[in-house]
Amino acid sequence: MAPNVGKVTFLLAEMQTRINAAGLRSFDGDVDRFAIFSLIVRESLRRNPRGKAISTHSLAISLSRSFETVRRHVIALTEAGLCVRGQYGVLVRAEVLERPDIAAMMRLAHDSFVCFVEGLEQLGEWSGARPAAKPYDPQVGIAASVDVMLAAVDSNRNIHRNWLDLMLFSTVLYANLQRSRAAGQAFGFGPEHAVRPAALAEAMSLPETTVRRRLKLLVEEAGSLKRVPKGYILSDAWMAQPGAAETSARTYSNIRLIVTHAVANGFPIDRPASAYIDGCPSAVQFV
Repeated sequence: MAPNVGKVTFLLAEMQTRINAAGLRSFDGDVDRFAIFSLIVRESLRRNPRGKAISTHSLAISLSRSFETVRRHVIALTEAGLCVRGQYGVLVRAEVLERPDIAAMMRLAHDSFVCFVEGLEQLGEWSGARPAAKPYDPQVGIAASVDVMLAAVDSNRNIHRNWLDLMLFSTVLYANLQRSRAAGQAFGFGPEHAVRPAALAEAMSLPETTVRRRLKLLVEEAGSLKRVPKGYILSDAWMAQPGAAETSARTYSNIRLIVTHAVANGFPIDRPASAYIDGCPSAVQFV
């Protein structure tokens, strides 16, 4: 289990919120398209030519989406000139990775991962660990950032049915904890730390009607959120369930494997701050 559940939970939610906010701005709030593009980018960064593409079927399985839904988004990404079909599947056009908006999004994803690992390292994780004796390539961190996001999705399949629901849950969690920490509280939060649907919609570039509808389902079906006069907070009853703790433990275990893999590929775990491209990204604000 994580050394400090509250701190690790905050760090992960912070990373997810930063990446999702930036990605949804670039994709006009289309969660599925951003998720699919992210996974295609992750595969396109592989050095093995056979591994530089991914099939529509594999995308659908990885993201727990229907084949037809993924196929529709892949066609749209191809028609938009972002992706191209290759011999082994779909991949990102090489020149797209150099586009200023896409390059900026990739740098933010990379630095969000570095900031996450730096926070864990400050908690004493990987104490004494040394990186592999090879140069660090930022593409390792970019791929790891996508893997962390996918690990969270995979661990939450039985609770949150899709990327949008998990994204809203983690964003509410982050907003609650952000306000709690600003008030000088280590982890606990109450109704005074709630976040409004309008604030979530603005921060994440989503239609407010969509946010309200999905939040309502997260309260009534998943039970992971609670409606209070000032907005939404995590449900105390849900957090007390064994399943919530098991999900957190499973997520953290998977993330440890991802970080370990990055370290084996040169990530400077003994001095993570040296891996930043632009620095730790600014926190997402909810007004």
